Amino acid sequence: MRPQSAPFKSVMALALLPLASVSPSGQLPVDKDAKLSVGINATYNSSAYAIDNGISVMPQAFYDNNRLYIEGAEAGFYPYKDSKNHVRVGVSYDGRDFDPSDALADTHKNLDKRDWSVLAHASYMHITPYGGFKIKATTDALSRHDGQTISLSHLSKFNKDKLTVYPEFGAVWQSKDYNQYYYGVSADESTRTGVAQYNADSGFMPFATVTASYQLTNDISVFGNQRVEWLSSAQKNSPLTDDALDTKTRIGINYKF
Repeated sequence: MRPQSAPFKSVMALALLPLASVSPSGQLPVDKDAKLSVGINATYNSSAYAIDNGISVMPQAFYDNNRLYIEGAEAGFYPYKDSKNHVRVGVSYDGRDFDPSDALADTHKNLDKRDWSVLAHASYMHITPYGGFKIKATTDALSRHDGQTISLSHLSKFNKDKLTVYPEFGAVWQSKDYNQYYYGVSADESTRTGVAQYNADSGFMPFATVTASYQLTNDISVFGNQRVEWLSSAQKNSPLTDDALDTKTRIGINYKF
């Protein structure tokens, strides 16, 4: 893996800054009654890539005892957590990929495959009466693209009886290395396929997501999630895309042990 850039190191430090200004005695105690939930979800991917859309099925898990956490496809630990400040360090699954066998154009079927990756991250969320404000910095942990992302977002939570709704909106900055891997076309690919060479720059991608969870029984819950991403100009100008939106519609079920 190549050395991380200075701007990324600065943001990682910013995400962990609360550790220097809070007292360990203020941390929430370990929740010995925390329960593990496991489940499965099915996702319909309407991709901005010029490919056939498809459905994927993935397992998932949820757990949080104020020291360790699992949240869907993300897991890690809390260096610090109190009622208003959450600092997290961990890893998460980034499912962005491009399979040339799914391409709509014959020329695109001979392009290189772009694989999913695992991102290492640090994040900080401050909870206010108006919701949570979160900053999160990530870097490629598998050396797929050696890229970084930085996101700023606002999260809310609304409860009514057995229904809970979680809206979130924000924007993600994705580095040049990240975008070049997923949206660029190399000179070698261009020569081999006839697809125009494309060098992608960094860019900002706004997003919005909402999750609704309904508790069927004490142990079983069902949920739905809708996520919309508005591609940056660096991404939507790529020869690999034919749309400016990535959308994911997910439904699933969880069982609490």
